[in-house]
Amino acid sequence: MDEASQTALRVALLAEKCEREKFRALLESEGMEVVLDDSFELPLPGILNGAEVLLVDMSGRSDRFQVQDVLDQSPVPVLLNQGGIGSSAIWHRRLVGKLQTLADRSVPEAGRNVYHSRPDLRVVPGQGSKSDEAPWLIVLGASMGGPGAVARFLQALPGDLPVVLLLVQHISALHQDLLVEQLDRCSDWPVALLGEEQTFAAGQVWMVSSESRIEMDADGVVRHSGKSWNSAHRPNIDAVLTSAAETFGTRCGAIIFSGLGQDGSLGCATIAEHGGFVWTQNSESCAIASMPEAVRRSCNVDFSGTPEQLAQVLVTRCQSASASIN
Repeated sequence: MDEASQTALRVALLAEKCEREKFRALLESEGMEVVLDDSFELPLPGILNGAEVLLVDMSGRSDRFQVQDVLDQSPVPVLLNQGGIGSSAIWHRRLVGKLQTLADRSVPEAGRNVYHSRPDLRVVPGQGSKSDEAPWLIVLGASMGGPGAVARFLQALPGDLPVVLLLVQHISALHQDLLVEQLDRCSDWPVALLGEEQTFAAGQVWMVSSESRIEMDADGVVRHSGKSWNSAHRPNIDAVLTSAAETFGTRCGAIIFSGLGQDGSLGCATIAEHGGFVWTQNSESCAIASMPEAVRRSCNVDFSGTPEQLAQVLVTRCQSASASIN
């Protein structure tokens, strides 16, 4: 076996027969090795022939429970693809980038993590409910191209920071549980969908539901309001950022990732007005850059960078805050 084949990313592919040949041609043209080429059937075959990542094409498939079985059974990270294979070069690059991120191929060979079976949901207990003891609240806003960027950000972030991450991702209610599953796999940060009432605790990622607006208080308690979002964007990033700014003030920050449109620009301006920080993913690393670019037009942005750079700056900020307290 030559050196190229030894280092090629090994992909297992589950898709209907009419799509498999197209996906195989695309993956192989990008230097990847398709080690399994099969239809969508359970149980999964063995250890997927040594694959590092599993690509599942969901075209025409609505059985969520069967998809959940795939997520539970797969010994490797899973990428779910909706809508068949795209025709544009941008779509191809995004697919390749997501596969590389999930397979931990975005870092040198010596620095890769060894993937293990998915742990149970991890929820870090809180350290107190008083507002002056509450951890920082960092709102992550994302839309198209956001899940891959957020995954990279979480992978680069140590799990012991004194912050709560609140993810506001434009997504339909049908797919939000699956996104939570995928993000929960990819790092030391536990990821869960917000319930009817939760208390914020450091070291946790909460994802805002697309079905109900939320309300926060200064003790770090967040609740479903029972009211729908007054916006075409569900959930609405502007609404969450405004609430966070008014509740947490200087102990709040916003990071806006890849996305289409301007949702988040008004909310980020409110965050800045209340003394919080605003960061964005840089345009070069975005799948779609219009959302972070709208934020940069609306207010002063303290920092822009790749998801990995954003993670490092957050680590540095937390270290500086800890040193000033001590």
